[in-house]
Amino acid sequence: MNRTLKSKTAENLAYTVLSRLFIFVLSSLTSIILARRLTTSDYGIVGFASIFVIFLGMFDDLGVTQSIVQKEKIEESELYTVFTLKVILGLLIILLSFGWAALSRKVFDNPAVKPVIIVLATCSFINSLGFIPIALLSRDLKFKRLAVPQIGGQIVATVVAIISVYMGARYWSLVFAGLSSCIASAAIVFALCPVPYRFRWDLGAAKEHLSFGSHLFMAWIMAFVLFNSDNFVIGAVGGAAMLGFYSIAFNWSSKACNFIEAATQGVLLATFSRLQDQTETLKRGYLRVLEYVSLAAILANVLLLILSRELLTLVLGGGTGKWLPALSALRILCVYGALRAIVEPVRSMVIAIGRPGLIFKSNTVVTCFQVAGLYPALRYLGVEGVAIVVALSYGLQLFIYFPLLRRELGLSYRAVFGCLRSALLAGAVLAAFGLAFSRFASVSWWTLAAKLFLGSGLYLSIFGCSTRWKIFKDAREVVNALALKPYRPTV
Repeated sequence: MNRTLKSKTAENLAYTVLSRLFIFVLSSLTSIILARRLTTSDYGIVGFASIFVIFLGMFDDLGVTQSIVQKEKIEESELYTVFTLKVILGLLIILLSFGWAALSRKVFDNPAVKPVIIVLATCSFINSLGFIPIALLSRDLKFKRLAVPQIGGQIVATVVAIISVYMGARYWSLVFAGLSSCIASAAIVFALCPVPYRFRWDLGAAKEHLSFGSHLFMAWIMAFVLFNSDNFVIGAVGGAAMLGFYSIAFNWSSKACNFIEAATQGVLLATFSRLQDQTETLKRGYLRVLEYVSLAAILANVLLLILSRELLTLVLGGGTGKWLPALSALRILCVYGALRAIVEPVRSMVIAIGRPGLIFKSNTVVTCFQVAGLYPALRYLGVEGVAIVVALSYGLQLFIYFPLLRRELGLSYRAVFGCLRSALLAGAVLAAFGLAFSRFASVSWWTLAAKLFLGSGLYLSIFGCSTRWKIFKDAREVVNALALKPYRPTV
């Protein structure tokens, strides 16, 4: 990786991590406030409606955004053709949401689900209006600017959610927060990168990008089933209250991997795409990313594991046992969170080297395994059984993607494990520390603080010693990248 691109990548990762950290803090604060004010049924209603909205939302892109970012050179006619396509799809999704909402009533016997689906479906059209600025900024690696609308959207969502819930809006506070975030983000990104809206149609360009994106779209279909089949089965069989408990467990176990994915995926796709013909450089870059992703993912999820009782009782429950039925599922899903974060960087690389079809194949295998196991797991083991099936399903992807790395990049399993070894060792010690600490301490804010700060220090110390404190050298490179004048490619 040449010095300019390496510095630019380090700068972009630093900005996206910082912005996502800010967003994570705000969203977590919002989740805590809402969890104390809302009921399990409120979460169940929005959670079930989200299944239908997410499914419709997959049709607002069809993989063409990644195709635009991945392509080496792009013509103006291609950009506006894809924009036209996304606007049309956004409008169609709004129309389809009315019929889709009616269908939801037959599966989930709660009239509140229907209007929630219709309102949330408008986000697809709103997001299409910000497509061109986002695509241009992503292609030019200007992720510092892209961080601004993301932060702005979260700030608006937090304010709207808190005001709404204290005004008695119940589950609508979650809906209003999501809708306001989409509107704010689209407005801010357009202000930062104003472009004229033009409607064009180049059939050849449309076919080219839809052909590339079709593999990703089919992968998203499988991912939709993968991510929502558990909610669907629990909601349809167990009802809103059980789904509410599971939603709390799943949402919190997903926070770290969502954070890591959001902070790295766009930057890695754009960077890896520029290196797609440089095998050795691409391999070194991936291993470096894997090492630090595993550092963050295992730290976050093991901390969540040892703090799970305090989180549900003190932070979310306000000192009550309101959310304690979700405890076992949350602990199991901590394993899922770590696995998912470790797998995610592979996806960016697979797309960058032009192999999006593998993502579809991987998602298909994993989805079939999960769907087959959900109902019997729920029936005999409850939501804990569902959590086990979900964690095992995601672990299967490790055995699908890493053989590709070996074939395409000559990457050995020993090299991959070498990048994970230090984080796994530190995580095992942290887990043992947490279990021992819990045996001699009751649930309290002091216990939470002690586990958090002592555990983090222990983990980072072991990781640092195991890697001979290489983290400091890499941190200096990031600081130097941020201190230099930003590189500004021509749009």
